[in-house]
Amino acid sequence: MEIVNEYNRVYEQLLYTHPAVYQGEVDTKTIATHKAVVNESGEPISVVGFNYNLVQNADIMPQFHDVILASDLDKTGMTKIIDQSHRGAKTVVSYTFPAHRIEIAKGDFVDLKISVLNSYDGSWRFMSLVGAVRLACTNGQVIGDYFSSFYGKHTKSLDTDVAVKKLETALDVYTKNAELWKQYPSSKVTKPQAKKIFESMSGKNKKMLEFLEETHLQYIDEMGHNLWALFNTLTHWSSHAKFKNEANKSATIINRENKVRKVLPMLNDLLKVA
Repeated sequence: MEIVNEYNRVYEQLLYTHPAVYQGEVDTKTIATHKAVVNESGEPISVVGFNYNLVQNADIMPQFHDVILASDLDKTGMTKIIDQSHRGAKTVVSYTFPAHRIEIAKGDFVDLKISVLNSYDGSWRFMSLVGAVRLACTNGQVIGDYFSSFYGKHTKSLDTDVAVKKLETALDVYTKNAELWKQYPSSKVTKPQAKKIFESMSGKNKKMLEFLEETHLQYIDEMGHNLWALFNTLTHWSSHAKFKNEANKSATIINRENKVRKVLPMLNDLLKVA
């Protein structure tokens, strides 16, 4: 059976207040500065500013899917997964493309991955991210470029021609990064160099630092003292480290990947040194 639309609509409702201390019958007051976003049952999803421009998943996500179908990407074996978190306030739609598989080291492959983000609480604008997934451990391989940040905060529809061209750019970004990753296995990394990056990413979080150092030892056993082991340690943390709230896992991964993204220049500096 064909699915007409996989995304439920949400609705905007006014917010009201009344005196904190009961004083008999009093009229409720409409809050002029904020409004609620609710689901079909009226359950609250978020509270946003009154001028917040709601972009419905039901409108924008099918348009992006059509753009993928219209692009030159090889859709053979393509998968699509829809994840939501924070009571439906955040949505991540992940596409993987096995036909765009690249071998980084002998027997070590990555597939192209495109993630599409939208939120109903103002935390994310509608946007897309290009990345990859490592087949051996399903680590999400983080790429530093946001390839479609041209999608504005208040976008409700896509310029199909522009979006298709951006997807072609995404494929180019993925391919260039994969070529860069191919140099990682032969780029040696010392323990002090690795620790500097771990400390930069973990800050004052000692548990996170311990997790990174312990995970790094496992990847060293598998891959050796090199940049590929270091990179996969970071992406293992973003993809697999324990989640405080499993219901919000998809959004947590995106936030963790942003932390990884911030230290990628440090990894590339090591590549230049090597």
